[in-house]
Amino acid sequence: MTIDGYCTLGIDREFDLTASRLLSQLDRAGVDRAVVAPVDRCLAVDHVKGNDLVLAAAGEHGDRLIAACGVNPWFGAAAADELRRVAAAGAGMLVLHPAVQGVAADDELVWAWLEAAVPLRLPVYVHTGPPGHATPWQLVTLAERYPTLDFVMGHSGATDYWNDVVPAARLAANVYLETSLARPFIVARHLAQVGYERGIMGSAAPLGDLEFEWQQLRAAVPAEALAQVGGGNLARLLAGSGGR
Repeated sequence: MTIDGYCTLGIDREFDLTASRLLSQLDRAGVDRAVVAPVDRCLAVDHVKGNDLVLAAAGEHGDRLIAACGVNPWFGAAAADELRRVAAAGAGMLVLHPAVQGVAADDELVWAWLEAAVPLRLPVYVHTGPPGHATPWQLVTLAERYPTLDFVMGHSGATDYWNDVVPAARLAANVYLETSLARPFIVARHLAQVGYERGIMGSAAPLGDLEFEWQQLRAAVPAEALAQVGGGNLARLLAGSGGR
């Protein structure tokens, strides 16, 4: 089973990807499934609309698409209610995007958000990298505070924080490194140091070219680890085990 760990579904500013177009891209790349998340505007403010879009797509294509839903921590109690709603509706992953949502990853607002996420036992994808709202070290702070949650380090700190990834990841076994926007060959070097069982392939389509990113992954990751990084590790997280 191959799974693309992060794609953005919808049409808005930088994004223009429909479910049918994504499925065609997956077929061309030889990828079985993909995690789909809402566009930035929906992660920031219009969360119900964005979450419903990806939930509907995953419901229609249950064998191919997995919904990743998010809500801005600034919504407080309403954010907690939305997390519970999407989990009950079939979301497979939660998304936190500090730069878009206007909050530092380790802010107390995020603590409240994660308190609501803990009982849901869904992996949490956190966009990391510039402009510094979510560095690898900030994510590890969260991971240490919430050891029963699994965190995906979206973009592996790309590009400014690439040199923090390995030392930070070594401190938190519940943090997994995702390849999108960081280049698979860079993340493969990180995984050679922290373990290939901690790697997740993501293309960030449509910002990244899905077919090209998967070609790069297959060239960069050793054959014996490809099944793990290309889908096995993420499948384990989606199943709720986290390997711990």
